[in-house]
Amino acid sequence: MGLIAIVGDATSVAGFRPLGFAVFPVERPEEARELWPEIVGGEREYSVVFVTEPVYAELEDLIAETAELPFPAVTVIPGVGSAGGVGEEKLTRAIERALGTKLMTEEEGR
Repeated sequence: MGLIAIVGDATSVAGFRPLGFAVFPVERPEEARELWPEIVGGEREYSVVFVTEPVYAELEDLIAETAELPFPAVTVIPGVGSAGGVGEEKLTRAIERALGTKLMTEEEGR
């Protein structure tokens, strides 16, 4: 099984260490930019990388560069205190690309 990493604020990522995740806590999302080369190209190869929404917002350009690669699979998770919605929006865009059409939301269907 491949290695799993998580990047985000210390409160959001702390509980993942006992599960065997490589934990990369950052005080500010900008700090994740410095860590990214170690995570995707370092001596340890991570199969899956979870990032909190604030980190995703900061690293979106770098994450896009890995989108077509088989590894790592980067997944957005909500962080403590984040409003949410980034992961859902990303998934919706992926489904729309796959289907070739825009999905209708409940609000749009009424």
